[in-house]
Amino acid sequence: MKTLVLGYGNRSRTDDGVGWFVLERLQELGLPNTELHTSHQLDVDHAELICSFDEVLFVDAAIPQSPQLITRTVVQPCFRSHAVAHYLTPGDLLELAQTLFGRAPRGILFSIRGSDFNFGTTLSSATERAAYEVVREIGDLLSLPGQSEAAKRGFGAHA
Repeated sequence: MKTLVLGYGNRSRTDDGVGWFVLERLQELGLPNTELHTSHQLDVDHAELICSFDEVLFVDAAIPQSPQLITRTVVQPCFRSHAVAHYLTPGDLLELAQTLFGRAPRGILFSIRGSDFNFGTTLSSATERAAYEVVREIGDLLSLPGQSEAAKRGFGAHA
């Protein structure tokens, strides 16, 4: 089982950099069969990157109005047109991988609620605590050999 963890966001906008923060902490764990990749945002080039993995875990900030501090969502391949032309979602990316390369991995999105998106490079305390919880969860999921993330969490594979 080969896994990609893709953390993304703007490191210069305080809590929007939580995806980078999580991946920096995961790097210290030396997780087996796992590659870590960070990016400012998701883009079309990531479709080629993700298609060679069995699963991809996306890590990103959520808006302050998000009802839960941490949300885990199974991501289905689904391309939608957006008002902003340079914006892609994890579902868009999976659909692009399927369309362009004939294969899309299973996807899980870890969204961490942010409260401060002003200019700055330090996470708010609540977002930092939630980020460490996500690091622990991902570390636990990926350190157990022979089980996929989806199987361990009871997530079904997408069609």
